[in-house]
Amino acid sequence: MAAQEDSLASLKRGPLAVLRERNFALFFAATTASTLGSAVVPVALTFALLSLHFSATKIGLVLAAQTTPTVVLMLAGGVVGDRWPRRRLMMGADFLRCIAQGLLALLLALGHPPLLALMTLAAGVGVGNAFFGPAETGLIPQVVQPETIKEANSLLSITGSLSAVIGPSVGGLLVGLGNAPMAIGLDATSYALSAACLALMHVAEQARPPSTSFLADLISGWHEFRKHRWLVLVTLQYGLLNLAAFAPFFVLGPVLFGSIPHGAQLWGLVASATGVGGVIGGLLILRFRPHRPLVAFELSAAFLTIPLVLLAFHARVLPLVLGSAMFGAALAVLNVMVQTTIQERIPGEVLSRVNALFSLVAMGLGPIGYALCGPVAHVVGTRNALAAGAAVILISAALLIGSRSIRNLES
Repeated sequence: MAAQEDSLASLKRGPLAVLRERNFALFFAATTASTLGSAVVPVALTFALLSLHFSATKIGLVLAAQTTPTVVLMLAGGVVGDRWPRRRLMMGADFLRCIAQGLLALLLALGHPPLLALMTLAAGVGVGNAFFGPAETGLIPQVVQPETIKEANSLLSITGSLSAVIGPSVGGLLVGLGNAPMAIGLDATSYALSAACLALMHVAEQARPPSTSFLADLISGWHEFRKHRWLVLVTLQYGLLNLAAFAPFFVLGPVLFGSIPHGAQLWGLVASATGVGGVIGGLLILRFRPHRPLVAFELSAAFLTIPLVLLAFHARVLPLVLGSAMFGAALAVLNVMVQTTIQERIPGEVLSRVNALFSLVAMGLGPIGYALCGPVAHVVGTRNALAAGAAVILISAALLIGSRSIRNLES
């Protein structure tokens, strides 16, 4: 009863009260800085390479050099995140990313850098991402009270959505001013700021597990993951969302707009609305706590289909902008619900490994979805592919709401 009263008292303090906790305020500043810095880079890096007359193939190789280590080393990052102090691991990852991105900016500023050097430095950033992510999600329950985990995730989701709106604009502005290397240098600075904030935190480090082999740690994490039926189901479904919702929206949408006058500018409005919707969704979930979080997850998954249906049925731009905003809002709610549920339900000593397994499926199926969009649309038609993706997501949401492990799980 006392614990319940403490929890209710904490919730009455307001959704922003968690920012008054010193450790979380520093953690929030660290992740916000690095997230915003990273959001600036994609536009700046692509156009910097184009200005140096790199071909599309070479640009693709540089981008792949960053994403591949993240996917390949994700599980290793989870194991290390449960073995080593997470705060220090994040600082080390920030240091690696700062050095790699700083050198990348320097090479681009000097002009005509060798492709191998660019790929090596991009891979360094990807390695840092692989170890930072699992440690970050595992550290959240260590820096906030159990009853404020949802609020913490909501605030992080809001800043992520804001970064998705602001970052590309800043990157584009710097590119327009002829200073793409400066944009990448800002990202390096953001990692240094993140490391500095993390260094100021005072966190009781998690207890180290008994000395075991890497494989044994990986197997124990898998056993913890698979014993939660709800977790297996939402992980598989998140991978399905990447295949049938995210990839079609972000690949086939621009294809349809590319054939109309001012299509690029109009699609820019639609895509920007996703970030705005993400902020709105983050604010909504910050204020409200669904009693059945995974039911909220499934309803949010269903809402992701709205822009797919609108694209399939030749909707005008304004409805698409609104649909894209709903897509962003639903995605924010969905992400907060699944991360909060994982952090509340999974023991801290295996949390990084379990989160790494979840992220591996979500990230690993993403590139497959992007690769399959074009061939599928070529065979069945672009609009049919969008409608089929929406149907698959709606069916999966309906089936999973019918599962007891999803429907009966309470906050």
